[in-house]
Order: sequence, then structure tokens, then C-alpha cells
Amino acid sequence: MSPLQRLLERVRAALPRPDGSLTVGRPRAPRRPRTALRTGPAVPALVLRAALLALVTGAGAVVAGSPTELAVAAALGVAVAVRPHAALLAITVAVLVAMRALTPGPWWALVLLAALSHAALRVGALADAVSWRGRVEVAVLRDALPGFLAVQALAQVAVVLALVLDGAAPVPWLVVLAVAGLAVLGWVLVCDLRARP
Repeated sequence: MSPLQRLLERVRAALPRPDGSLTVGRPRAPRRPRTALRTGPAVPALVLRAALLALVTGAGAVVAGSPTELAVAAALGVAVAVRPHAALLAITVAVLVAMRALTPGPWWALVLLAALSHAALRVGALADAVSWRGRVEVAVLRDALPGFLAVQALAQVAVVLALVLDGAAPVPWLVVLAVAGLAVLGWVLVCDLRARP
């Protein structure tokens, strides 16, 4: 083989093939990926949005005094399920609290409102971070549970104090003492949550 033929062979070997790949030298075996991504069981984002709709509608059913208020709560539930933005979630919870304030109901309505509205805020924040076709690992939901329960314990203590002290506080300083106790309890719970890895 002449030097010119060898040069032409090398040039042909370096030119792209019809499929677009470029081969220089011997063909190589396909490379294995350097990293592997393993995930645990996951929940579709649609389940989170459906849970958000159920939480808001359930809270509305607890505090609604008329069918119109229930329809407003259901419409807000649909709105936050479609677009779970933080501002829309805050407005929804404010409307639910206003419904409870304007329509007095049984004592347990305030307890359920505190639990359902807090759960709606937490689920809404998570649903806002995930696309419609996304998935959320169950481990993420499980990791958020201790923080939710700690804040909910504080909120339920505040609800019980509000129900006990509603018009029954013999001296105004008793209310101040109760609020100070709640502040200390909240500080302890928040410090404990921050100390966890």
C-alpha cells in the first residue's frame, strides 16, 4: 500500500459516517453511565393537588355557615389546586378564618380549621414546587411530618387556650402569661426542629 493510499484510508476513517457518528480508530463499546439515580416510591403531583382540593374543601365544609360559603370554599379549593401559589394559599386560609369568625360554630370547628388550613399550606407549598407531571418521593412527605406535627401541637395548644380563655380570663395578665407560655413552647419546638439533621 502506498503512502497516499494509507493517508486516504486514515482520512476516510476520520470522516463522519452516514448515521452522523465519527469513528477514529477502532469502534468502541458504548459507555456505561457514570452515575445512577435511584429513587424510592413516589406520589404523582396530581395526588398532591387532589389532596389540596380536599383539604380546602373540607375546611370550608367545617366552617361554612351557608351553601354560598361552601361554594366559595370549593371554588377556592379548585383555584389553589390548579395554581398552588403561596399568595393564593394565604388568601384562601384568610377567607376560611374569616368565615369562622363571622359564623360562630361548635368548638371543634376551630380545632379542625387549624389542622386543615395548616395542612393545606404545607401541601400547597410542596405542590407549587412540582410540575403537573412531576412526582414526589414518599420519603419527602415523611420527612416533613415531624415539623408539621410540632407546629400543629403548638397550634392546637393555642386553640385550646383561645377556647378556654374566650371571655373567661379573670385578669388581663392571665392572657399575657398564656401567650408568653406559648412563645416559650414554640421556641423550644423550633430549636428542636433546627437541631435535627
